[in-house]
Amino acid sequence: MQIKVLNDLYTDENTYFLIDGKDAAIIDPGTSYEKIKEFSKELNIKYILLTHCHYDHISSAVEIVSDTGAKICCSKECAEHIKDVNISLTKMGLGKPLIIEKADIILEDGQEFLFNENIIKVIKTPGHTSCSTCYLYEDNLFSGDTLFFQNVGRWDLPTGNGEELIKSVKEKLYTLDDNIKVYAGHGRETTIGYEKKFNFYIKN
Repeated sequence: MQIKVLNDLYTDENTYFLIDGKDAAIIDPGTSYEKIKEFSKELNIKYILLTHCHYDHISSAVEIVSDTGAKICCSKECAEHIKDVNISLTKMGLGKPLIIEKADIILEDGQEFLFNENIIKVIKTPGHTSCSTCYLYEDNLFSGDTLFFQNVGRWDLPTGNGEELIKSVKEKLYTLDDNIKVYAGHGRETTIGYEKKFNFYIKN
């Protein structure tokens, strides 16, 4: 399975494509809808996986669903938060409210989600938001706004919690293999081993 990234210059948000032949899953469709639409025009978009509810990670989801019939997949908490503009921050970030009425597939912590023959493990990592979730495919972790290169996500927005974030990173992510590549919601790639040694906020 191929991994491709589209970066949104406006928010520096990374939208990831997991591509299996002509089929694809999108992780966090941000505000660059036209770029996402152009990139995916030859693909069959089957799923949209959300790492959390914030506007810069969900803004194109409704349009993609309308275009492709893709199913939105996320945690139970995220399914509630994407209906609340005060938690998703869509009015603040986009200048208008954006409500996603429902998720099609609710994902549980530890669940192994099957995309074609590819197993994607669901890892709930509350802290940046209470609905934050990471996705592990083989040795690739899609960390949303939980873990960045030498950084972590802020916790001063609605439903955020600093103590929970530290616990999530140390107990859920730093226990993974050091060689796992981390594809963050913003910024460059890193690895679990590197962050355990050099992360400014949470060292192992």
